[in-house]
Amino acid sequence: MTAAIKTLWKQALNTFEERGNVGFKLCQKNFDKLRYLMNKITAEDVNLNKQILDFIQVQHAPMWVIDIFENKDFAISIFILKHGFTMPIHDHPGMYGFLKVISGVVQINNYTLKANEDHTIRLNKEVMALRHKPISLHSNSPACTLTPKDKNLHEITCIEGPAAFLDILSPPYDVDDSGKGPRPCTFFKTVSSSKLCTDSPDIVEEVKLVVIEGPPDFYSGSLKYTGPPLM
Repeated sequence: MTAAIKTLWKQALNTFEERGNVGFKLCQKNFDKLRYLMNKITAEDVNLNKQILDFIQVQHAPMWVIDIFENKDFAISIFILKHGFTMPIHDHPGMYGFLKVISGVVQINNYTLKANEDHTIRLNKEVMALRHKPISLHSNSPACTLTPKDKNLHEITCIEGPAAFLDILSPPYDVDDSGKGPRPCTFFKTVSSSKLCTDSPDIVEEVKLVVIEGPPDFYSGSLKYTGPPLM
């Protein structure tokens, strides 16, 4: 029987092949199938066990990363946050993504920019965004989805941990953006907010965000992937 993570990887290959090319068009059927497979992934499928989580809990780094696969079209990784740590607001320039919690509990604040922004946003620039209703995710929750335009920014807090989530991003960070240069990860902080009168129960407020340097306490350690091989 083919391992679940290998099946997921093969579907990601089908979904995001040539993702970085100009004129790429996402096949919604493939995308939906990938989301379906993502929703079924468990900690056991990637060999994330109590021994690994216990090790991370006593380390200094607030976040740990397990890289599973990366090519020019997409990356698959596991992120593990220590209890109480918040991954600051950051973007995913031009990317599609899935986030599936496989251990612990996280709370996510998603943001959608009100205007299209260049993928390289200068330091101290202010942007307007809509903040969506916070969501709490655990191992039985469906995967959280982002697109180049919808919920492309988010902030993740570990409220029961260590908490781990499987992440698929397409294309990966640092891959060339159609001749514009590498895709950076840009960080933001909230400057102000105001309530909105809207028919959408998912929109909480309008916020002004400002671009900041990467917070000095936001750093990570890395671990080797020990789950089933993909090839």
